[in-house]
Amino acid sequence: MTGSMRSARPLKLIAAVAAATLFAAGCGSGGGSSLAPTGAASIATAASVAPSKLSIPAPTSLITPGTLTDCVDIEYPPMEFFPSTSVTDPNQAIGFDVDGARAVAGALGLKLAVRNVAFDGLIPDLTAGRCDIVWTALYVSTKRTDKADAVPYMATGWVLMVPTGNPKAIASPDDLCGKTISVQTGGLVEQAANAQSKKCTDGGKAAVKIQGYPKVPDELQQIVLGRVDAVWETDSAVSDFMLKNAGKYQVAYAFPRTDTYGVYLQKNKPDLSAALTAAIKALKADGTLAALCQHYQIDPAVLEAIK
Repeated sequence: MTGSMRSARPLKLIAAVAAATLFAAGCGSGGGSSLAPTGAASIATAASVAPSKLSIPAPTSLITPGTLTDCVDIEYPPMEFFPSTSVTDPNQAIGFDVDGARAVAGALGLKLAVRNVAFDGLIPDLTAGRCDIVWTALYVSTKRTDKADAVPYMATGWVLMVPTGNPKAIASPDDLCGKTISVQTGGLVEQAANAQSKKCTDGGKAAVKIQGYPKVPDELQQIVLGRVDAVWETDSAVSDFMLKNAGKYQVAYAFPRTDTYGVYLQKNKPDLSAALTAAIKALKADGTLAALCQHYQIDPAVLEAIK
């Protein structure tokens, strides 16, 4: 996901999966700082979540009976990625989305088959009947729901990331007055940062010093180099960055999450829609999805999107 919060796929951090071992930390129970690492644990393997067997009828409109086929664009950690560069089998991919799909399939008494599909082909493959679902950190948008149905499963939004200990005491956007931040250029975050800077100067305070970069990895690198006091980015990109820099950074402030990711499926499949909705709700209720959040260092509050 990029700072633009565009309705297309979030930022593709292909290089992020080069390391065979990443590090995760336990999530807090909620709040703006719950992405902050509290301990290290390897996430180079799928999360160990006890399978739930639920009394939910399995859908009958699957393209392969007994198998839930999931189209995934496997290049966006911590949502979907390969555990190492030597792994190329889509069915060995890991991440919140892939493990979530596995949990749903297990709850429905189905096998999961993962297809690695380029972003531009996700919805076309779905509508062409090459997969039953697309579960791969896609925003729920009118453009997509005109072509397919969606079951929301995760809220998403922006965060302010700072060095661990929050040395500049940044607790809200208003604390950015006179501070230096990095953002990705050309998107809504840059617009919001400029609006915040104007709010500062209108109130007689110093402007926000905004450093803009076209690519998110370059934006994030500025806090590593000590050139900025905070990074203003999306929660998914920050979560992944913090996984690979355990203990060094924390979330100082989380903006309201106004967008959601959704699991997409073909229209006119009420059996699959009902099964997905029921399974996702049940896996939220029994703690399975929260456990996945903990494994991949994602704030469990994002599950509020599941109604």
